[in-house]
Amino acid sequence: MVERKALKVEDYNASYLSAGTEAKEGGRVWLLLHGLAGSANNWSGFLSYAEKYFPDQAFLALDILGHGESDSPEVRYSIGMETDFVISFLKTLKVNRVSLMGNSMGGWISMEVSKRFPTDSLVLVDTGGIPGSRPRGLQPKTTAEAKRLLSRIFCDAAWYSDEIAEKLVKSRRGRLGHVVEALLKSEGVPLSWGQIASIDKPTLIIWGSCDRLIPLSRGRALSRAITGSTMITIERLGHEPMLEDPLKFVRAVGGWIVTSREV
Repeated sequence: MVERKALKVEDYNASYLSAGTEAKEGGRVWLLLHGLAGSANNWSGFLSYAEKYFPDQAFLALDILGHGESDSPEVRYSIGMETDFVISFLKTLKVNRVSLMGNSMGGWISMEVSKRFPTDSLVLVDTGGIPGSRPRGLQPKTTAEAKRLLSRIFCDAAWYSDEIAEKLVKSRRGRLGHVVEALLKSEGVPLSWGQIASIDKPTLIIWGSCDRLIPLSRGRALSRAITGSTMITIERLGHEPMLEDPLKFVRAVGGWIVTSREV
């Protein structure tokens, strides 16, 4: 069963989803990180299937600071600050080693975490933080602008209806909009190809063929840069494949998750 849980992480309240077995000594723990303006709920469909497909593994999906149900303090948001928050979250849970799965900005944070925290494997889903991956138009102010953004994120037109676009615009008028703006202004410099090439963990790169926010060509370049990485393209899905079609996503990553554990 997927459960919503809360945890005090230093001065902040962290909210996360938990599924699968309880983390045990020597067991595998997956931490799932969403993208900019998203939440742990982006992974809820995947988590429901993960319990069936990987019953012996623990999965945690965190609302990063300023997102979802985690605290949204008045701080200077940056990729570095979010990376610190994720590492503090893992240490508070007494997780000694982790496997990371990150989408978009969550992929960038995952790569940063893997440099500073014992990491067994990486799954990078339409990730940001790589050269040539700085999309524009992420702060829509009208329904038309929101629909254009959604059409770049999702392949299925049902995801960029007027109703969904209006909800997106409304969400940016609140605290989340300020957090997103702060992160966009202080994102920092994407990882260089040299830094990316130094990744030495088993790495799976997943890309939706319809991603018009960060195109498939960036995923292929990333795969070439990380020695020994595996690249999977999911046809007819976009920038958030785990949200657009969680069953198709879990079937795409399932074999790799099982075999990578044996490496």
